[in-house]
Amino acid sequence: MDQNKLIVDKGTRWLAAGMITLCLCMILVPLGLFGYYKYNVYALKNDTYKHLFAEGYSQSDIKNFRVVFKKLTLLSSIVEFTDEPNVVYWYDKKQGKIVQIGIYEAKDIPEEQQFKHLE
Repeated sequence: MDQNKLIVDKGTRWLAAGMITLCLCMILVPLGLFGYYKYNVYALKNDTYKHLFAEGYSQSDIKNFRVVFKKLTLLSSIVEFTDEPNVVYWYDKKQGKIVQIGIYEAKDIPEEQQFKHLE
């Protein structure tokens, strides 16, 4: 057998290596970003629950809990309590601590209402 036919030139080898690297990057980068996002959602959810439980709330006190994507801080937790429907409390992680950053109230709530879960 002729040895010259088995040798692949350097240009073809570099092209093949580049294509394999490009394909791996196209697969691994989105998977890595998705995993990073899911991990941050999981961590924020756990940290917010720990904060609420440390404040004396139980699972039965929480009617609705979600982690949402925002522009500036990227992720925030929103919590609705069972004894105060239609009022949503926003929590963020600031300097490693969970803090309440505000509330969102429905339009049908009177202005003079006292909010029970303000921190």
